[in-house]
Amino acid sequence: MRVFAVVRKFEYALIAALSAIIMASIYIYTQVLGNLQNVDLWITIIPWYNAALFIIFVALFGLTVSYQIYLWRQPKVCSINQKTSAAGTSSAATLAAFFVAQCPACASLSALLLPVGAATFLSKASTVINIISIALMLFTLYYLGAFKGQDT
Repeated sequence: MRVFAVVRKFEYALIAALSAIIMASIYIYTQVLGNLQNVDLWITIIPWYNAALFIIFVALFGLTVSYQIYLWRQPKVCSINQKTSAAGTSSAATLAAFFVAQCPACASLSALLLPVGAATFLSKASTVINIISIALMLFTLYYLGAFKGQDT
């Protein structure tokens, strides 16, 4: 698979790791609404399945960013239209994930920006939204050709 061939290169592995760490840090920061003293509580009470989905999402986010940067640097690997469409798909997945509270005691951005009914719905559907976000990241990678043969 192309994505793994790309990430084997140190530069792209570093981009993937840094983007995953940055995404996780920003996400956790928004989940505790800027109160860094609650990060340990967030880590303690997050359900195991949400933690697993969060880790998968963050890893896919890092891979997607790294692979998109790789493609942007390559001449004519895919069309500009395909590159921008894929960026939009991964952005939608990221935005959807930011509105989901991973732990039952956390308030996500949805609590600040959306009406109570919408925030309640998002908290009830958090697992489904997490899975949809992961599926969108996988679709983005597939759309960009990340799962084709290794011709890098």
